[in-house]
Amino acid sequence: MKVLLIAPPIMDVVDRRLRVVGVDALRECPPLGIYSLGAVLERKGHDVVIADLILHGTRSLESFDHDLATADLVGIGSTSMAWPTAVDVIRQVRDRRPDVPIVCGGIHPTLFDRYVLATFPVQFVVRGEGEVALGRLCDALEGRLDMTEVPNLSWTNPARGLVRNHIHPKLSPGELETIPLPDFGRLAPASYKCLGMESSRGCAFDCSFCSTPYRKTWRALSPERTVDHLEQLLAQLDRTSSGCVHIVDDEFSMNPARATAIARLIRQRGLTPRLLFDSRAQDLLHPEFVAGIAPYTAGLLVGAECGYDEGLREVGKGTTCETLEGAARVLSEHGIAARADFSFILGLPWETRREVEKTIRFATHLFADYGVHIMMQWYRQIPGSRIWEDARRAQLVHESMYDNFGFFRDLYLFRTSCRLDPTEIYEIADMTDQLRWLSGLPGQQRPAIVHHFPTPIASNFPRETLDVEDSGLSNLRAIAKPSRGMPFRLEGVRS
Repeated sequence: MKVLLIAPPIMDVVDRRLRVVGVDALRECPPLGIYSLGAVLERKGHDVVIADLILHGTRSLESFDHDLATADLVGIGSTSMAWPTAVDVIRQVRDRRPDVPIVCGGIHPTLFDRYVLATFPVQFVVRGEGEVALGRLCDALEGRLDMTEVPNLSWTNPARGLVRNHIHPKLSPGELETIPLPDFGRLAPASYKCLGMESSRGCAFDCSFCSTPYRKTWRALSPERTVDHLEQLLAQLDRTSSGCVHIVDDEFSMNPARATAIARLIRQRGLTPRLLFDSRAQDLLHPEFVAGIAPYTAGLLVGAECGYDEGLREVGKGTTCETLEGAARVLSEHGIAARADFSFILGLPWETRREVEKTIRFATHLFADYGVHIMMQWYRQIPGSRIWEDARRAQLVHESMYDNFGFFRDLYLFRTSCRLDPTEIYEIADMTDQLRWLSGLPGQQRPAIVHHFPTPIASNFPRETLDVEDSGLSNLRAIAKPSRGMPFRLEGVRS
């Protein structure tokens, strides 16, 4: 059968126009889930067309009119952030093909399968992993299998109403190794910045702010199979603009011994990849891992989150500020600190201005003493996290809030989590602006400190309407002083 798989981009209104935003505007790497499912279906003999709307920078299906007209099944995969675009895509499909069955998958439909089936003109939702379910759904639609035998499937039956089939056991590491790699060679040159690959699935932890699926479960491919996949991708890097491979795992180095073995195999095979990956601070304290992976590291992200131990305990991070600093030190000792981003969250539900300033000072200390780059962004209520679920039970948020474009800018949604008032947020922004100015280094290719001001506050509380004191430098208590080769040191950074 012919299957049209659609990857909708994250979109929002910018300068009065609906545009692709966030990571999808950067075209970091192809949406691996959709491309992998396409490869799985092709292996089973189906005719698959990928409507990669992220690549095309659009929500329109116009370029795929012929494929939609001849499709036997339409699949749409979506995160919560891209869900408003997915809703628009569903309407386009229904306008052109009232008859074609639609199946939705991805984290957002998984979380809200009942709501999706009751609210939108779709027949099926695949909950969780789709590699087995989607193939069996095709079998059922072709009459070779009963619909009740399709695992992970939610669907509506005229006689029985909503039906939620059994959940298939999570794919084992051995099963994950058999998933075929997509053929990215069909992409035009420089289509994406990087190519993506999966070396493990899930995360062993359960941070309260995190909406990543498969928390408290981690399944990894063997080092040998991981490097086999990497070798196949390296042959297709002319499809990228950077020549990098993005390992899209939630935590690539969850098992440092395994990650070290991967680095060793890369060296033994004479490969020279440029890798992007996420790593836990705890794992970076294993010098053998950092020494082994350093020559191949184009960039790495450490989810630091908070700059004070009480906050780290509250989010369930399983780390401490001492560990975060130790990780920054190890990266500096191995000469790759400037390739590392330490990501911090501001405005978590329990935080006052005092806690936010602790995080900013600690983050600045890591940059000033060790040279790691800093990213600071305000917490957003994204479905799936324990914080969001608490707010849902308190009837503060609802899944319907994510159906329409603009929830990034929604003041109410922002205020369901952030307790700081607009004046405090502007004064904190002044502090980060001063830090960005002080951190400017001659010839650097990217900012050393990045702060994303919350759009709901900027839109609803313009600065000129508030009495805001520009007190950044006085709050920082900063003076210029050499430090470990850096152009300055900020004193008073430890609370």
